[in-house]
Amino acid sequence: MTNNPFTSLEEKLDIIECKLNLIIKKDSEPQPEEKEFLDEYIAKNEVRGKLASSSTLWKYEKQGKLEVYGVGGKRFYKKADIEKAFIKLNKQGLR
Repeated sequence: MTNNPFTSLEEKLDIIECKLNLIIKKDSEPQPEEKEFLDEYIAKNEVRGKLASSSTLWKYEKQGKLEVYGVGGKRFYKKADIEKAFIKLNKQGLR
């Protein structure tokens, strides 16, 4: 029986091809999105007028219902804090 060196080479190339296909498949699969740090915050000017007035936001800050964060003169709230400020209303619109 003749020992063909190309048979061994072909087997090795097949193994390499399989491994590369696995790597390519893994890289092409959608990865779970990492939550970005800034996604946790919303600018005060986005909240003001849409969800509450300036005076309501100021009152909530003073009462401790909302914590305000600042960067370079801009003010931000955590989105989770905004969600906590919502209250459930009954059918008549009362608490």
